[in-house]
Amino acid sequence: MKLYHYAPIDNTVLQDGLLSFAKNPINLKSYAKRAGSQNKEEIFAFLEKTFKGRSRAISCLTEPIKWQGNDAVLKQIVDRSMLFSFELNDLICDGLLEDIWCKIKCGAHGANEEFKKIRPNEIDISPLDWEKCDSAKGLLFGAVRHYLLVIKGGVIPPSYLIKENKS
Repeated sequence: MKLYHYAPIDNTVLQDGLLSFAKNPINLKSYAKRAGSQNKEEIFAFLEKTFKGRSRAISCLTEPIKWQGNDAVLKQIVDRSMLFSFELNDLICDGLLEDIWCKIKCGAHGANEEFKKIRPNEIDISPLDWEKCDSAKGLLFGAVRHYLLVIKGGVIPPSYLIKENKS
């Protein structure tokens, strides 16, 4: 099963791999407010309270963003990011995957998140509802179904990654 991840254009993904929150503290800025702290260890503790391994998780989608003219921030993500894909089955076969969590609920700006632990065959590959995204209301990726993969070591190595062409 092919999964997708967006990274800023200025990245080292093909050299260093996809990095989890624990391996890339820059990504922690978005969690500081929810954690009530700027302290890295306290943010990690907040993430780990959500589910075991979240600090080593990498967020992914089951399809590339399909911008439909509805939200300018989605368009910016598409225009200002690189899209990478990887095969989930390869991570499983090589023993890199610990768990999969699906974000099943999320309020504005990430409030009231709820996750469900699932098995690989439970990943829903039906089309995502991109029209639900509304950055003005604080609903972006929280508005669409996505998954967090808990990765042993917190990194998906570059050898598993494919840089996708923009369509």
